[in-house]
Amino acid sequence: MKIINPNLEELASYDHTLAIAREHYGRRGNSPSGHHPRTVMSAGNEAPDVYEAILLAPGENKIDVEIDTRLPSAAIFTFHKEDHTLGNMLRTRLLKTPHVIFAAYKVPHPLTPNFLLRVQTDGEIAPRQAVINACHALIKDCGILSREFTKEFELRKMANAANQQQQGAE
Repeated sequence: MKIINPNLEELASYDHTLAIAREHYGRRGNSPSGHHPRTVMSAGNEAPDVYEAILLAPGENKIDVEIDTRLPSAAIFTFHKEDHTLGNMLRTRLLKTPHVIFAAYKVPHPLTPNFLLRVQTDGEIAPRQAVINACHALIKDCGILSREFTKEFELRKMANAANQQQQGAE
């Protein structure tokens, strides 16, 4: 287990981010208990704040890597504060990669925001490099999707404006 000693700037940055998250996602609303309207309270226990599912604590790693000794060229990646959305996208992208033999993910428990991704390669590239390549490809795909969506949205907006102008002239 790696222990990280954060400096004061990191802690100040974390505190500032935490304050923003509390303000935006935290305990607000007009409910009688003073909690966020979506917060579910159980008997005597307070539910965790909504932002705790997305913010990393100081010294908490986003991804932990464990080499799988049972199989050659295999590793298990634990993604913290992520869910099925990223897990399925990574698995799908990894399976399209030529050197990846196996890729699967699982969510250990539905109430914990993390998933395990198991990757096995043919040995030409390391599992870590395969995941990095898949992440880069996903970022590129999301950029293309964003550009195409924006383009179509703007075209639709212009077409609607032209239709309204044409109907107004009639």
